[in-house]
Amino acid sequence: MLLATLLFLLLSPCHLLAISCNFETDFCEWEQNASNVLQWIRDNGHDEKLPYHGPKYDHTLNGKGFYLFVNNTSAEVKDQRARLTSFPQTSTSANQCFSFWYHMYGPQIGTLSLKVLQQGQNEELLWTRTGTHGNEWRRGFHTIPPQNKHFQLIFEATLISSTGDISIDDVNVVGGECEAQGMCSFEANSCQYTSTGMQRWERLPGDPKNSSNRPITDHTTETTHGHFMVADTSLGVLPINQALIMFSPVQDLSDTGVCLQFWFQMNGEIPGTLNIYVEEGTQEKRKVWRARVDQGLTWSLGRVNIRTAQSWKLIFEAIGGGATMSHIAIDDVTLHHTECPRVGTCDFELDPCGWKNVLNPKLDSKDWDWNNGQTPSYFKGPEVDHTLRTSQGHYMFVDLKALNNGDTAWFLSEHLPPTRGSCLAFCYHVNISKLLMHGALKVFRYHADQEPVIWEAKDSQSAEWRCANITVESSVVFQVGFKAVKSDIEEVGSVAIDDVVYNPGINCHGVKTDEVFSGYSHAAGIAAGVMILLAVIAFLIVGIVYWVKKTRISLPGSTSGSSRQFGFENLFYRSQN
Repeated sequence: MLLATLLFLLLSPCHLLAISCNFETDFCEWEQNASNVLQWIRDNGHDEKLPYHGPKYDHTLNGKGFYLFVNNTSAEVKDQRARLTSFPQTSTSANQCFSFWYHMYGPQIGTLSLKVLQQGQNEELLWTRTGTHGNEWRRGFHTIPPQNKHFQLIFEATLISSTGDISIDDVNVVGGECEAQGMCSFEANSCQYTSTGMQRWERLPGDPKNSSNRPITDHTTETTHGHFMVADTSLGVLPINQALIMFSPVQDLSDTGVCLQFWFQMNGEIPGTLNIYVEEGTQEKRKVWRARVDQGLTWSLGRVNIRTAQSWKLIFEAIGGGATMSHIAIDDVTLHHTECPRVGTCDFELDPCGWKNVLNPKLDSKDWDWNNGQTPSYFKGPEVDHTLRTSQGHYMFVDLKALNNGDTAWFLSEHLPPTRGSCLAFCYHVNISKLLMHGALKVFRYHADQEPVIWEAKDSQSAEWRCANITVESSVVFQVGFKAVKSDIEEVGSVAIDDVVYNPGINCHGVKTDEVFSGYSHAAGIAAGVMILLAVIAFLIVGIVYWVKKTRISLPGSTSGSSRQFGFENLFYRSQN
């Protein structure tokens, strides 16, 4: 692999290498239109003339070097774009891996995209990310396919406000194809997920007409123009019990195992079945996950731990259920090299788990962010976390100075099943300079645009982490939400949360409340619970019939000599956790 890379570097035209750049001395062979309102600025994070705009540290030298970030010079920043264009490249006949590092951090930013412009053609979107990704440099990459004409690569940043930054560093081109993407939102393309046959999985945008054969909005952007992969399981398209197959690209062996996390939607009276298999090399595929319940237009979270002995790939299988109009859709597939977290539970050391910011501007206006006390930041949170009690530990927080008066920031859990009482435990840090009449941190239960507050922080001036327990009840599927609120222009400080634990079916007094559905993480669990319940009923009926027969054979006064047996053994089952 190293030899191939060196040969590629030696034989490639010099201008192709010129787009590799760490921005330590200049822009290299990247340029922009000087007349644009938004500009890419080269900075090291320490220019006092540019406060609050770029990260306080670069990626190359971890704090001493330079990077590029988007600088806002206009009061009307919404939907303004900054474009950075490479020097024109000659045509290519082989794949090239284009790699870069990006920093997207702040309570309200926008979108970073990578595009390719081939001579005489329209621009093509290759890669994109939206919203905050925490105070950390992250690697982005995409395989540039062979180009039969001269072409240019383009970084495009679209801002929706000035409270945050979009930055890039360490742009690099190497020969050969990039590794498989560990996260795919399907916004730019299918990430090499493939489907074959007359009928197949398709990458489509949302359906504003709500025709029921695909979702109205995607999960990533929560808009009708966001994309997903969907299998139309309507009877006129997919006969009952017929299957549509989608393959992932080949994944490398992981010694620690992998947590597969994805969002899915199954809509229709009988939408069919969604199966997920793992296929290792030439071995037979094995089923690792299943769901077959109509959940309407709700995007639900699915997770499963995967361990393999060699390279492998995923197989998504949608089976027709016979409904007139129905669909099964997949979005935001991620592979983490760690164990999957429990439902609604997260210590935020690696990422937000199944919790997410709300992207719908009708609900909130700012985002929660992921940070620790050690990493330099313009936005200030606690100096230490609650999990590790150190400055290296991570948490979710909101810096109130980044909010305007009346702004709110929502942070929602995955969808949770109905419960007669489940315990939500969490730790919080509220440190605000002004004593408040109303809590700056609230917990609410969210369903169908209703958000009743079930808890709020009464203390607003504390440098210590505190913890709380709340028993949550709901007769319908719901989400738990944390809300940061700025109700006074003079409020300065931050609110933060850490170590969220959700115990389904057990209230905060340790009493078990839900006999069948406790501990289920998705619709598959509910379906399994229903099947278990039906099995129990069937065994009860069989037991009753058996008891009746026995009492008829061994009546009082019988001379058979056998003792009578009344009733039947109790049947037990254990719900999944």
